[in-house]
Amino acid sequence: MVNTMSRLIALWKDQGLSLAKGNSEARLAEFETKNAVHLPPDMRQYLAVANGMLNIPGSDCDANGFRFWPLDEVRSVPEVCSESGVTIPAGEALDKHFVFADYLQWSWAYAIDLSGRDRGCQPIIHVGTLEPKTVAQSFCQFIELYLKDAPDLYVLSQPQRQS
Repeated sequence: MVNTMSRLIALWKDQGLSLAKGNSEARLAEFETKNAVHLPPDMRQYLAVANGMLNIPGSDCDANGFRFWPLDEVRSVPEVCSESGVTIPAGEALDKHFVFADYLQWSWAYAIDLSGRDRGCQPIIHVGTLEPKTVAQSFCQFIELYLKDAPDLYVLSQPQRQS
């Protein structure tokens, strides 16, 4: 995971992105307690080191249109969908899925299961698409897909908005 994080940070720095300062262990524990969730070790390491992109126009998303959110912006799927006017996807325990990134200024987003039910698998799903799918089985796997700009990150359908 260390090599993956190094490659991620190098990519973002090469693109001149404004990165948020990493979080302290106390801040990560506070997030877990407040939301009654468990950050997996790979995501915890990422949030301690990189912590996403600052919301500064012109340097807040990568060359492909991805924006990784700082921890202060990470919220549950129902909360984000409600604020954005996006239909909440069907599924169980989506209140424990937290949105951590979006694509093309919210064409769709990515959420990770932080319920802690299965510590060996924290699936990442699309949010805001007509046909939700699991994108990756862990945060590290998602980052590897992102670094390769893998087709699995994308969808063909348009975002679904509430009437």
